[in-house]
Amino acid sequence: MLQPSHRGIYEYLWSEHKYCVIAISVKAFQGMAGKLGRRPQILSWLRRLALLASEERPELYNALLNAYMHIKPSLNRQQRHELIETLLTDNNTAAELIYQHALTYHEKSLYGCRLFFERTQAIYKFWDAQDRPGLWLCFGPFQLHLTPEQVFSRILASSQISAAELKDCLNSLKSGINKSQFQSWPVKLQESLHRDNIVATPGCSAFLHPRAQLLDCRTSDSPFQVDLYTATALVLEKIWDNAEYADDALARLPQYRTFKEAFTSAFIPEIEWQADFCSDEAWDFIAGLFWQQKCVEAGQSEAIDENSTDVGMQAADEEIDPEEGEHGDEESGY
Repeated sequence: MLQPSHRGIYEYLWSEHKYCVIAISVKAFQGMAGKLGRRPQILSWLRRLALLASEERPELYNALLNAYMHIKPSLNRQQRHELIETLLTDNNTAAELIYQHALTYHEKSLYGCRLFFERTQAIYKFWDAQDRPGLWLCFGPFQLHLTPEQVFSRILASSQISAAELKDCLNSLKSGINKSQFQSWPVKLQESLHRDNIVATPGCSAFLHPRAQLLDCRTSDSPFQVDLYTATALVLEKIWDNAEYADDALARLPQYRTFKEAFTSAFIPEIEWQADFCSDEAWDFIAGLFWQQKCVEAGQSEAIDENSTDVGMQAADEEIDPEEGEHGDEESGY
């Protein structure tokens, strides 16, 4: 399901990333928050997010302390003492403890916090916790929602394992496994789980993202059906994911030749490729959306044909807010 750009979606994504940016500096945090202000600068915001993902985190202690405040009310005195002492000496171990407690005490606000995930993976993707379970891909001019069944199906296609094997792997992650055990799994499976934001890896452990509802999926190994516009978005996603450096690709159109060469069933084997899929039509669609978004962000909305923004799209939700004030400013103190 494709939707035109909706500010609430990107605010939700920001709620998962903001502690990582606080870990870099308050100045970086303020700059990012400002880009989602009255006139959201979504494209430059996504590019900046990708750049910051690989930055050093000199304020990691402060970011983890903010995360700790979410679970503090659920902990007993001994647990609080242990966590604070660990924070003072070992950030990696502290991160693992915080995430373990978040899972134990069902602290939903930390389920998708990127302090606990691979920093350069799935930067523009998050798992929905509201009315539409599944994975959101945030491209800037638009977003794509994939159902858990579609995500499950494409993991099978890319990792080349059986549905039963995949469910066994996911089930083992529910209670957490050692990161070295996770790294012994097939490389393609590891890559798929990281790219779909399914596995958290704080400290020396690996956990299943609690919102990745894939264990009960019933699907076949056959490709799933999509229209031209969804196929276009999936091609763009894979081009971005395959880029050597995320900040060189995210929120940018690839070269026309690169897109045309990628627009094939061999590049996206998880979908049923239709004979009438046309790369030029796909390119016109996606290039138009990016041009329209740039016009909006430059305050040139009069240059946009409003009817053209609805092609291939479903209406955006009336209201999409970060769940339960997830990482809200009033909680973090920033």
